[in-house]
Amino acid sequence: MVDGTRAVYGLRGLLADAHRIESLAVGAPPAECALLRILYALGLRVSGFDEIGGADRYDLLEQGKFDADRVGDYFAGYSGRFGLFDPVRPWMQEPRLPLQMDTVVEKGRHAGQIDRKSSGIGKLAVTRASASSSAWFGAFHDGAPVPVPGAEAAGHLLTWLWYGQGGPQGPNRRTPGHSGRHASVGPLRGLVSYHPTGRTLFETIVLGIPDTELVDPDLDVAPWEADELPDPGRELPTVAGPVSLLTGRAQHALLLMPSADRSAAEDVYIAWAWPSTLPPAMDPYLNWLEGSKGQQYAQRAAVGRPLFRDLDGLILHRKPGSKQRRPLIMDAIHDVPAEVLEHVGVAAYGFEQDREKAGGEKGWYRAVTPAVLRLIREEEAANAGRLAVARERAELCASRLVWAVDEVWKETAVPASDPDKKEYAGRSPLGKRALAAYWPLAEAEFWLLVEQRAWERVVVVFGRLAVSLYDRLTREITDAQQPRTVRAVVRHRGKVASTLPKSTEAEAATDGEAA
Repeated sequence: MVDGTRAVYGLRGLLADAHRIESLAVGAPPAECALLRILYALGLRVSGFDEIGGADRYDLLEQGKFDADRVGDYFAGYSGRFGLFDPVRPWMQEPRLPLQMDTVVEKGRHAGQIDRKSSGIGKLAVTRASASSSAWFGAFHDGAPVPVPGAEAAGHLLTWLWYGQGGPQGPNRRTPGHSGRHASVGPLRGLVSYHPTGRTLFETIVLGIPDTELVDPDLDVAPWEADELPDPGRELPTVAGPVSLLTGRAQHALLLMPSADRSAAEDVYIAWAWPSTLPPAMDPYLNWLEGSKGQQYAQRAAVGRPLFRDLDGLILHRKPGSKQRRPLIMDAIHDVPAEVLEHVGVAAYGFEQDREKAGGEKGWYRAVTPAVLRLIREEEAANAGRLAVARERAELCASRLVWAVDEVWKETAVPASDPDKKEYAGRSPLGKRALAAYWPLAEAEFWLLVEQRAWERVVVVFGRLAVSLYDRLTREITDAQQPRTVRAVVRHRGKVASTLPKSTEAEAATDGEAA
């Protein structure tokens, strides 16, 4: 977005005008997240650095923009490598797939003809149905394929490379040494990724470049920079530096088939990129948690989970010995000049999917905080710690609210002749409504508390919110109802009101009686 309006850019234009662009507006959050990683790699290249440290990042930010000549020289050096439908080296694709997947018909009247083993355009577009899947976003089906415009197809391509499903992908891909149809899951499948955001796209790119160590300059290349196409028969590639980490972790190989006028993709080949899963690497934008058995795992995406519930985990250092750790990019930017950090927020990109098997896509999201990363500085440690206190209080009030309305529901919806309430175990419809109403309001209150630094109001703010929602929701089921319903509502209200300070709790009790 430029000056609040949308504009269309290619990769070269994005870098050249990054200081004039406020933010990306890709549309699909998974595609935007993948594009950011591409831009980090390109930003590093056109900055003239092979790897970046604190002083380098500061120098770049001081420049205020990427050098236009360097941007032009870089793209000129890889002329033809950034064409989505380039006939020789299409960008981020595997041009050999037709030769490795198509077969020749051996019998019948079509003997000798090529049997095309493509996947169908419906499989490329993650918003469309393919095969026997249900259509959710439009009336698309394989019987009447509709080409995907080039810009949109590029977004779907990136989504597949980072979030693609594991398991069988269709027909076999045959290469020397391996033939099969199974792929490993994409590196970000089912996960949420956190990225610093600046005042301009330029700042966002520079702040997001990881300080990954450069191990081997000759191997730390992006797919479009490599002299040769990847050889699936060789040893699995490892991370050789920041660029290979950012761009070379795909487990899928794709090839878009262009329309006659080369403005759209009308078919696609999708296959495995490597015969087995690539060696693990610490992604700098993932939040690493610790399981009940001490194992480390990346935080899963969850549609509907407010970003503020994870904010203290992104900002605060973990305890020594804990396997939990904030995203590495937060460590990399903690010494960015204070005048820059004053304007830096966090963007979360999530795609809730089943990570272990195909399907299970529940939704994607993008959430952005105000400028809060100033709290990452050591002198702000006290205020950063208060984020955790506020978040914990909000979660406590949510828990009490849901427990109370669930109990009311069970006591009023269950016939007196069914005292065991077995059919009513778990979250009630009223509890689901309570959570859906509570979290958006709690998030708005949280950001207001942070802006005003009104930490002393945390207990009152979230307690009052929980009580008011309890009263509103239960009022709907107590009007003209049986006395046992009223008794249940009054009895369980105290559980919610107990989240308030004693003086405020007394006021809330009076309000409840009046209601």
